[in-house]
Amino acid sequence: MLAGVSLVAAEPAYVGKWKFNAARSQLTGDTVTISSGADGTMTFDGQGFKYSFKVDGKEYPTPDGSRASWTQPEPDAWDVTIKAGGKLLVGYRAVVKGETMRLAGKLTKPDGTTSDFTVAYKRTAGGPGLVGKWTSTEVTMPVSLLEVAAVAPDGVTITDDTGAVFSGQFDGTAAPGLGRLKGSKYTTIFRKTGANGFEMRTSVDGQPMYAEVYSVSADGKTLTIDGTPVNAPTEKYKVVFDRQ
Repeated sequence: MLAGVSLVAAEPAYVGKWKFNAARSQLTGDTVTISSGADGTMTFDGQGFKYSFKVDGKEYPTPDGSRASWTQPEPDAWDVTIKAGGKLLVGYRAVVKGETMRLAGKLTKPDGTTSDFTVAYKRTAGGPGLVGKWTSTEVTMPVSLLEVAAVAPDGVTITDDTGAVFSGQFDGTAAPGLGRLKGSKYTTIFRKTGANGFEMRTSVDGQPMYAEVYSVSADGKTLTIDGTPVNAPTEKYKVVFDRQ
C-alpha cells in the first residue's frame, strides 16, 4: 500500500435514503377477519395479529403491547384508537357500505406530527355490517421515506419517516423495535442474503409475523422489499423505493 493511502470498504448498496414508489409497489390482497360472539365480544384477526374487543369505548390489549378502543358513532361507521403508554399511536374510522369497507386514519409520529393512510376492502365472506372476511383492494401507506444505514460491527438500521426504527446485527439475534416502536413487543432478526441484500424477520410477542427480503437493483437505484406474512404466506407484498 502506498504511504498516505488508505483503503476503505465500500458501503453495501442498500445504504442510503430511499423514496417510496407507489406505482411499482404491490400492497393489496391482505385479509382481515372480524367476527362476533354471543356476548358482544368481537375478534379482529389480521394475518395472525389477533385480539378481542367490544364496541364500548374501553381499551383492550393487542399482541404488540398497545391497547385498542372501538366506538360506533354512526350505524355504518366505527372509530378506532390505538394507544401505548397512554399516548395515541393510531386513530382511524372504518366505514362500511354494503360489501365494501374503507379505513381512513392518521399515524402519530414521536414528534407529534401525523401521517395519513387509507385502505379500501371488499368483503369476501360473512356479514352483515363490520363482521366478515375483508380483502384489501387499495392501500395508501403512511411511509414515504426510508433510510438504511450500516451499523458496526456488522449490522443495519432501518428508519422510516413515521418514526419506526429497526436495528440489529446480522447474527440472528432478536433486537427490539426502536423509535415509535420502543417499548412495544416487536422484535426483529437480521441475516445477510448476499453482499448487497438482507432478510429481516419480524415477530410480535414472540410470534413470527413477517419475513422481508431487502434487495437492490444492479444499477443501485432501486430498493425492493419482498414481504411474506408468516401466517398468510399467499398474501405476499412488494414495496419499492427509489434512491434519493
